[in-house]
Amino acid sequence: MNKDKQAMGVLDIGSYHSKFVIFKIQDNKIQILSKFILKTKGIKRGVISDLEKLTKSLKEIIGKAEDAAKLQINNIFVSTSPLNTFSLIFSQSKNIGAYEINEEKDVQFLINSGVSLFKDCYPSSKILHLFNLNLRIDRNNIVENPVGLIADSLENDLHIIYSKKNTLKNFQKAIENSYLKSEQFIFSPYVLSLLSYAESPLSDTILTLDFGHEKTSLSIFRNDNFIFATSIPIGSWHITNDISKALNLNFEIADSLKKNHSSCKILSSELIHEYVESENAGLKSYKKVSNNILNKIVYSRTEEIIDFINKELAFFQKQNQIFNKILISGEGSKIKGFYDLLSEKIKIKYLSIEKFSSKLKNDFEDDYDVCISVINYIKNSYSKEIRSSTKANKSIFDKVLSLFN
Repeated sequence: MNKDKQAMGVLDIGSYHSKFVIFKIQDNKIQILSKFILKTKGIKRGVISDLEKLTKSLKEIIGKAEDAAKLQINNIFVSTSPLNTFSLIFSQSKNIGAYEINEEKDVQFLINSGVSLFKDCYPSSKILHLFNLNLRIDRNNIVENPVGLIADSLENDLHIIYSKKNTLKNFQKAIENSYLKSEQFIFSPYVLSLLSYAESPLSDTILTLDFGHEKTSLSIFRNDNFIFATSIPIGSWHITNDISKALNLNFEIADSLKKNHSSCKILSSELIHEYVESENAGLKSYKKVSNNILNKIVYSRTEEIIDFINKELAFFQKQNQIFNKILISGEGSKIKGFYDLLSEKIKIKYLSIEKFSSKLKNDFEDDYDVCISVINYIKNSYSKEIRSSTKANKSIFDKVLSLFN
């Protein structure tokens, strides 16, 4: 696909909102033609729960963006992050025998061998992203490009992001029902992390934390390698749900309280109240809500999320790994006091905690962080990712398009 001068679409399907951006790349510059955001329907826990509802909402958001841009597009890149998406890293070795390393017979062999092994072990899963990391010769010597070097052995680490085939097939069906073709499904925590890394190339280690609607995602770049990705199945929706149940409020009012009045900080013993509007059987009334109780609910659930983050990052804590930056994105991160609570409770060492804010954003709202990251991914490839082949009669990873940039 020739991406220069051709209008393309980026669709970020979230559990709460879906975002769609139409753009084109001309003279290596990104031009945004239109953007639109709409509440998602037919998605639960990152997977499709109602195909008809999702298709209808996708047609609406794409149609409105096309009307604003005054054009129609055929191909889109789709960002998804279902909870049944996983990360796997494993090492491989090939005996060279003190001869020159050959790209096809040695480097390509390791990659194909790793993909074949993955397919045998996970037949119901599909690879979203494949990374060829940490190439080594003679066990310990890390090299950028081993081709032509003489060695006894060649080793690599393969990092695979994968999801269930049927989950992706259902998303593909929703896209096709919207009369479009998906160029690629992209794992959103990866592209967020990639953009963080691309804009801080001198940083040794960067953690990108996306505090989303139904989950919280973590992704790490270390020394030019994308080494870690995981999701915790708790997000800002769970905080709203806790408020709704504990204070006996409907979900919309609870969500408004969370966004506009709550904080992760526990107030002093002096009680402060908010009056909130509620509706029952068509009659509006006002209910007094204690800020102390509200904040305790928010604090408790947010603290639980940070506890899960600490468990996921325990390996890096044991290594005494120092993170240059922790970059924060997602709707949940807007809750007052979250940055302070995170800095207080997180157990890894870090130099700074910052809001995710890309140089590419221009006038984009925070809601479009993933879309901006996907656009960067399309424009600037990551040299250690092996993109899928589009040639006829080729299996998805049977041919490496570019090993080294």
